[in-house]
Amino acid sequence: MKFDLKNIRAVYVLVPLSILAVLWTIMAFTGQWPNEGNGYNSYALQSLSWLHGRLDLGGNYEWLELAIYGGKYYVSFPPFPSFVLLPFAAVCGSNTPDHWIVLVTTIIGAIYATKLTETVTRTKEHTAFWVYFLYLASGLMFVSLNGFVWFIAQSMCFTLSVMSLYYATKGRGGISLTLWACAVGCRPMVAIYLPLLAYILWQKLKREDSQIKLLPTILQKFTWYIGPLVLALTYMILNYKRFGSPIEFGHNYLPEFTRTPTGQFHVSYLMENLKNLFRLPQVGAEGEALTFFTMNGMAFWLITPLFITVAMAWIYYVIKGKNKNYVTLIMIPILVLAHILFICCHRTLGGWHFGNRYLLDALPYLYYGLLLWMPREGWFAKINQPLFFLGFSLNLVGTVATYNYWIS
Repeated sequence: MKFDLKNIRAVYVLVPLSILAVLWTIMAFTGQWPNEGNGYNSYALQSLSWLHGRLDLGGNYEWLELAIYGGKYYVSFPPFPSFVLLPFAAVCGSNTPDHWIVLVTTIIGAIYATKLTETVTRTKEHTAFWVYFLYLASGLMFVSLNGFVWFIAQSMCFTLSVMSLYYATKGRGGISLTLWACAVGCRPMVAIYLPLLAYILWQKLKREDSQIKLLPTILQKFTWYIGPLVLALTYMILNYKRFGSPIEFGHNYLPEFTRTPTGQFHVSYLMENLKNLFRLPQVGAEGEALTFFTMNGMAFWLITPLFITVAMAWIYYVIKGKNKNYVTLIMIPILVLAHILFICCHRTLGGWHFGNRYLLDALPYLYYGLLLWMPREGWFAKINQPLFFLGFSLNLVGTVATYNYWIS
């Protein structure tokens, strides 16, 4: 079959171009151009060290978050982005095109979000609106702008999660679970969503053959597990070789966590972080602007109104939905809530950024729930337009203001 541009629907061109237009506008006001160098290039340095036969970085880079173990300095983040950067490091050394990679990753994710939207809703109406809601009315706008070590991992995780969900809806278990394992290698907490992917795959198989049995099917589909198992084994070997434990990625050996008795994760952090997720911008004196936070998050529903929209869709589905799928109706909120509570047991809710960066990892799975539960009629998209513009405007201005240090 010949490739024909006429077969490409307009939405698959307009959505990426629209997102690029917004990101270009932010770059124009902030100078965050993709051809700029990356001072926070931990993953590139790690890739280069691996190519030189060394697991540590060979020295300290004081401005980077490095784990100190056995007197050596290691990248403290999960390793998958360094796998991606290996061929680039082989050619470019430590000057890998991280910003361009994030930009391309974001566009790939938007294309797959479009495919996922149309696959789940089984309609082509309002597709672009919902993808814009996901990408442009959330803190994803902030992290999509450059390849800083924290942001490149989150951008990759987000796109890999969206892709994994899409292939799960298509019943392609091998690639879905492998992509999920790649996402875990960027942001380990998304491991919690494996039951959802497994259930989506099982439902797809049941629709194709209602007589299949669970255990025989699990055994029959053994090829699905090869990719995830190879990646898991790779992560564990790397962890063990570097830190003496197959489940230690290195963050526990950051000085900021080794110097505190409660470490990286502790239940004592929970209440303060939960409060931060609900805190509103501070009101100043009469005539002054509101003060927005750039550390440890703020009102999640204000910065990412998609949470409100998902809640509305869930309530609608409970009351008026037909042929209810009670498993996903219960499973998705429980998994997301567990994810958020675990995040809130972390010592911080993320360093310098605008929005709630840590919550971004849950958005693809919440978005899948939205696609399942929302009414297909156009009125639902219409009533959510004000929420979209609220999220879009706040994140557009907030991203520009934060990168320009107008707020701090």
